[in-house]
Amino acid sequence: MGQIRDTPFPLVRYFLIYGGVGAVIFYIALISSILFSERDVLTTQYVNNLQEKAAGFYGELSRSVLEQHTIGFDTVLQQSQATKEKFRAHVSLLIKSSFRFSKVKVFNTEGLILFNHKNPSSEGGLYDAIQSVGFQNALHGKIFSKLESVQGVSFMEVYLPTYGVDGKKVVGVMEIYEDVSRFEQMAYQALRDSIAMPSIIFLFFAIMLSVLIRKAGSIINSSTYLLIRIRQQMEKYISQSAIAAIYSSVTEKTELFKGEIEIIVPFFSDIRGFTSYSESRAPQEVVDKINHLFDLQADSITRYHGIIDKFVGDEIMAIFPPDQVESAVLSAIEIISTIHNNPSIELEVGIGIHYGEAVVGSIGTENRRDYTAIGNSVNSAARMCGAAAGGELIISQGVHRALPLELSQRFKQQEPLNFKGKQEELITYSLSIKN
Repeated sequence: MGQIRDTPFPLVRYFLIYGGVGAVIFYIALISSILFSERDVLTTQYVNNLQEKAAGFYGELSRSVLEQHTIGFDTVLQQSQATKEKFRAHVSLLIKSSFRFSKVKVFNTEGLILFNHKNPSSEGGLYDAIQSVGFQNALHGKIFSKLESVQGVSFMEVYLPTYGVDGKKVVGVMEIYEDVSRFEQMAYQALRDSIAMPSIIFLFFAIMLSVLIRKAGSIINSSTYLLIRIRQQMEKYISQSAIAAIYSSVTEKTELFKGEIEIIVPFFSDIRGFTSYSESRAPQEVVDKINHLFDLQADSITRYHGIIDKFVGDEIMAIFPPDQVESAVLSAIEIISTIHNNPSIELEVGIGIHYGEAVVGSIGTENRRDYTAIGNSVNSAARMCGAAAGGELIISQGVHRALPLELSQRFKQQEPLNFKGKQEELITYSLSIKN
């Protein structure tokens, strides 16, 4: 029989361990998904806005500066110093007043630096990243942007094409840098706001689920403890063999009421002189005495691997497995010796043990059944018990043959027993512990 739990299922503990870990993982995955998606949307929107802003800057620059001076970006370096200074002043004013870019550079198609907002001394030199993806995209008329970090400060870098006077031919590339720290602050605020509501909802449901699980755990615990107490009380009135059969029928889906022929070692013990003893004592004293004797015997039987089948009046029926013949005999000797050597116990027991086949199963009516063993071997063991005197153990020949030599030599063969209803005599051996 498998192990029967005497404790409730730890629902709350399992929920906290597995449910809690799962909830944390789910929350992290959910929030991460929201954050990545939201940030991706914000970044895309920001890049699009910046590209439009850069294109607007170029358009405004063309209208208010280049067209006014009737020059193009490709001819800036060829202008007089006064014109270049005026051009620089107009561009710087436009950057500071309207667009607030961190840095602006202008190149011709060969990578020659025509204008550098932050470092005028580099003008006339060659750009060292002419083969970069952004520069090449701009040369082909496409706007390109990417995030770049310079000395720990994040910038969004945008490359856009510049056109000649006709407005069709790409004559250069404009490179614009914008500090994204403000965007980072705005993105952080937006992301914080986006996860606030899901976090509150998740926390609310987690708390409600926790309360529900604790309530369910409390109900399960109280119900389980009640069932455990009922089972423990019922076990005092139901044989261990019946408990094993019921457990097997439930867990292994076996047929509970099916009888099977098995080899067993039936064990009967009867208190001698108990009827006359009980006539002269108070009922409670009689109950206490018989319970004490039953406790003593049941403890020994259980320790020697036997199963208490039933208590009938002042008699015990037990069943030992077929490979525990010696254990059954040793238990019987221990019981008789313990009772005989205890001066406070005024009674003796007689025990009979047999070995053989029996029908093991559920016996009784539709409404009341007992899981027990019946058959010739059981009847013979009961009759041997009835033939045993107080302090005497009687065993059958089959039991005697299964004992080790040292133990079997302690028994004396008796005259064959004749039992009513049986044609053959039963060869038995006895051991008396009274003397």
